[in-house]
Amino acid sequence: MPTTTITLDAALKARLANLASQTGQQVDEFVEALLRRVAEADVRFDRGVPVFHPRPGARALTVEDVDRLVDGHEA
Repeated sequence: MPTTTITLDAALKARLANLASQTGQQVDEFVEALLRRVAEADVRFDRGVPVFHPRPGARALTVEDVDRLVDGHEA
């Protein structure tokens, strides 16, 4: 399997460590799983921005949902 090295800045490393700890995983296994999901996803790029197709039957967020989440309220 090919390997590569990805360099992260300190802020991103800290954020990934925080997310990994929330899931009870080590940072390396958390990032590996995350990158595998991205690599295996059906992704297209719209003006350089990755767009992931929703899972069949997945609920789409409304503008109101996003606003509520941005304000820190549970959906």
